[in-house]
Amino acid sequence: MATGGKIIGEYTKGKVDKLMTADAADSSRSQRIRHFLENMDAAILEANCEVIGRELPTLNRDTFLRMAVRVAELRADYIHAGLKMSESRHPDPAAVSELARLRAAYEEMLAVYEAAERVIERGYAKLG
Repeated sequence: MATGGKIIGEYTKGKVDKLMTADAADSSRSQRIRHFLENMDAAILEANCEVIGRELPTLNRDTFLRMAVRVAELRADYIHAGLKMSESRHPDPAAVSELARLRAAYEEMLAVYEAAERVIERGYAKLG
């Protein structure tokens, strides 16, 4: 039975990310690039450890926990204001502005917490 030249089944073309220039395909060049990137990673790690250690000597369990508590408090403030604002179908413009201010404060403190968490995860800070 003929199917009219159609292929039955599925074909999925994957992402092509192995295309390289002739220079990049050269194994010695690839090795030099890999070596360069490994050296840069080590230098960046050292720089981060030095700078973070010098600039944030008080980053420890207590300060990290205090920051986590502040994030929780700001989240609660934001949600509390939203719940209060939901009591009115047409909230006062000042209440809307206050809600936006509370959201911004919460989101900024959360971003700081996440940045500090990354510093700790990567070992940039010496924890006592």
